[in-house]
Amino acid sequence: MEQASQRAIRIAEEITRRTVTKHYRLVLNEDREPRPSGSKIGGKPYWPVGKDFPVDENGNKMLMLMQLNCEEAGLAAPLPEHGMIQWFINLNPERMYGCMGNYDEKGSAFSIVYHEVIDGNAAIADAPSHDTVDAELTPVRREVAIDVLPELTSMGVSDGRFNRLFFEIVKEITGADHDGKMWYQYLDNDDCLYFERQLGMKRPCHQMMGYPRYSQDEVRRDIARHDTLLFQLDSQFSSHGQGELVMWGDMGSGYIFVNHEDLAALDFSQALYCWDCG
Repeated sequence: MEQASQRAIRIAEEITRRTVTKHYRLVLNEDREPRPSGSKIGGKPYWPVGKDFPVDENGNKMLMLMQLNCEEAGLAAPLPEHGMIQWFINLNPERMYGCMGNYDEKGSAFSIVYHEVIDGNAAIADAPSHDTVDAELTPVRREVAIDVLPELTSMGVSDGRFNRLFFEIVKEITGADHDGKMWYQYLDNDDCLYFERQLGMKRPCHQMMGYPRYSQDEVRRDIARHDTLLFQLDSQFSSHGQGELVMWGDMGSGYIFVNHEDLAALDFSQALYCWDCG
């Protein structure tokens, strides 16, 4: 175990204090049968009769990665407290998990759908699912129920805002400027390991709200515009030895970001979808 310096511990504690916030940890529960209108990854999506289904640029139906039953999940503002949110991706084989590359903010790669009311009599949509498409087209490999746990979290080292906050705190403590440096260049090896352990990515990291935990570095090109994490879906193997549940490339993660004002208005038309891998 690394021996962190008191300076590093003090900085880490201050970062946690300033950035602590509520988020929802999403737990893939292989022991509970997923319901058509419940929170889950994979499988056939809940879909109200008569509502237009999300399609790609060629008119083909998109694939649902996950859906959250907001009331059952116990979500609270600024997230919707009732209804359902679903995340769909494009299945065009020329794309990678829907994207041309790994980044899309124009909506051709994905769709975020919100149903204000869940109709218990609605039919399960006649749509593609994880077990009817080429596995290379979707990161989701199985249909699994989701449990939702409200928790506290704080900013991690891969967040694009972390470096600036780190050196703001360093200046307050030492009075010295360190313009142009990265946080890990200021610390010795043991302190870096301490920061990675305390503020790094702990897998699997499925969540809503809070701070993204990237496999590599910040992926957003405009953090101020896409300032709110709606979904993070991480790679994960089955705890029952049944292979992959979710796999983004080489153990990566997928993300949906929105602007906080758009989220308050339940407007997901300007959302950002991106993914990364290790």
